[in-house]
Amino acid sequence: MKKSTNRILSLFLAVLCFLCFTGVNAFAENSGAGDIIILYTNDVHCNIDGYTALAGYRAELLGQGHNVITVDAGDAIQGEIIGALTTGFAIANIMNNVGYDFAVPGNHEFDYGMDNFLELAAEQANYQYISANFIDIRTDDTVFEPYVICEANGEKVAVLGLCTPESYTKSTPTYFQDENGNYIYSFCENEFYEVIQEAVNDAKADGATKVIAVGHL
Repeated sequence: MKKSTNRILSLFLAVLCFLCFTGVNAFAENSGAGDIIILYTNDVHCNIDGYTALAGYRAELLGQGHNVITVDAGDAIQGEIIGALTTGFAIANIMNNVGYDFAVPGNHEFDYGMDNFLELAAEQANYQYISANFIDIRTDDTVFEPYVICEANGEKVAVLGLCTPESYTKSTPTYFQDENGNYIYSFCENEFYEVIQEAVNDAKADGATKVIAVGHL
């Protein structure tokens, strides 16, 4: 009975994936060459099976002459044994091969410790982590760039990252503290909207004609 149930579930998921991807393909075929297309994932949690299809679809869109920006909205590196055994580094390597451009830290990006995540972001990921509200209190500066401006199809498009202030409690609070228990990282929870609006204003001042917010909220 269990095997039959698993087969039915697998068939259902396969049909669902087919419908999702054919629906997106239909959208792309109705778009003109040179359009800006955003591919995004979120809360993958090490469920790596779909990355092959995503990489293939991205290549197809690029082959059609589109400008493709590929982003992840967080919680990619934790959730299955492949993430735990490699503290997320294997997932970052897969994302490199897919061709991601940007990613936003979800609360579970911190689950292997702050030092591990910052090392992954700096040394393993070929894509760029962004966040307008992830702050190092010691320097009063963002840990990552708040946004990045991409030039595509004659436009300047800003991709702006947002992290959830719940990261403190939905990961491990001590990861955001020093050895004395003082918080050394902030997510601007008391001035969240003001900080995000300021980043949007800055992006526009830098010439962005579109601002795309990618948030793990």
